[in-house]
Amino acid sequence: MSHAPQTVPSAPASAAGRNAYIDTLRGWSIFGVVCVHFAGSFVTTDAYAWSPSFYVGLILNQGFSFAVPLFVFLSGLLAGLSKSQSTLGAYYRSRLWRIGFPYLLVSILSFFFLNHYTTWQLLPDGGTRFSWLVQRFFYYGIEPTLYFIPLILMLYLVQPVLKALPRWLNRLAPGFSPALFTAGLTLLLLALHVTLGLLCYRGTLSYYDWGRPNPLFWMFYFFAGLHWPALAGLVSPRTIKITAGIALAAAAAAAVWNGLHLTDRAVVGASFQFNQLDFAYVRPEMMVYDLAMIVVLAAGITLGWRPRSGVASFLGRFTLEIYLWHILVLYYGAWRYPETLEWCRQLPELIVIICATACLVIAGVTEGLARLQDYVRHHRVAVVRTD
Repeated sequence: MSHAPQTVPSAPASAAGRNAYIDTLRGWSIFGVVCVHFAGSFVTTDAYAWSPSFYVGLILNQGFSFAVPLFVFLSGLLAGLSKSQSTLGAYYRSRLWRIGFPYLLVSILSFFFLNHYTTWQLLPDGGTRFSWLVQRFFYYGIEPTLYFIPLILMLYLVQPVLKALPRWLNRLAPGFSPALFTAGLTLLLLALHVTLGLLCYRGTLSYYDWGRPNPLFWMFYFFAGLHWPALAGLVSPRTIKITAGIALAAAAAAAVWNGLHLTDRAVVGASFQFNQLDFAYVRPEMMVYDLAMIVVLAAGITLGWRPRSGVASFLGRFTLEIYLWHILVLYYGAWRYPETLEWCRQLPELIVIICATACLVIAGVTEGLARLQDYVRHHRVAVVRTD
């Protein structure tokens, strides 16, 4: 039985007509990304193993592992919902200017201020140095975390093709609707995602080449977001609710299993830092957890969940800026000071406070600069000379 496509509701979040639910998802997710990166430092070294700060870091690091998959999904969703009409050239220029230019700026700063320049100087020749720069800036990212921006830019590069593909296939085989082709392609990309993940997990493929930064691995989430209204329209709202409930149970079960596994010293061994925690997106339990969480949260988009605007939705307006700047802010505001890390050991709640503060500072500065720019634009002072 078929149903009319479900429309994505627009919650009255602000005068600009933003969707409060999507902004809230983005806000919680960017806070989660910051927690994964900062709190993760308390679980990747044996110096903090089995201390209270270790457990807080582990919960934040693993609990928010769905944040990057959700961002990829939402990037596709917002691209699919966009009603703007522009040429292909204008589309690419807008993405490069909005995302690419700030990314290059922050990458250059990270190159010099996060000790990459010293590593680069030690490379043997000019060709190796040039190759290092090209790979880091345009694929792997300037570590530790900026791989996400090249990934998103590569997905935006193929977005027009991914969006039109179901229609093209429908022209070749008119007996099948574009929605059915969309569902079939989504399943194929899911199979590719799982296959690449398992091959990386088993060591057949390199996780750092084929997993974390690779657009083929992430294309499933982007494509599903890009065509989410069509996918949701294949089933009834009741089915969506039931599926979301099952997915929530699956996410909870995967999280519990993962937690028991990572806190069992007989399983992880004497040295916690040598476990496969870093294979965050390809461990089977985490692939289940991430997929289930996206299903639950995406259901809320279709069912019209309308949260109140708050701090999370405010942060959701500045996710790009927070992602780009949070490592530098955390490093120069906390990471580089041993006494700060010691305070976090003694007072684990400080980990959450530092992450939230970093998000709010970056969002607040961005908002302030935007307001200042708007003020200057609308209150230009003209000097008139009279004789």
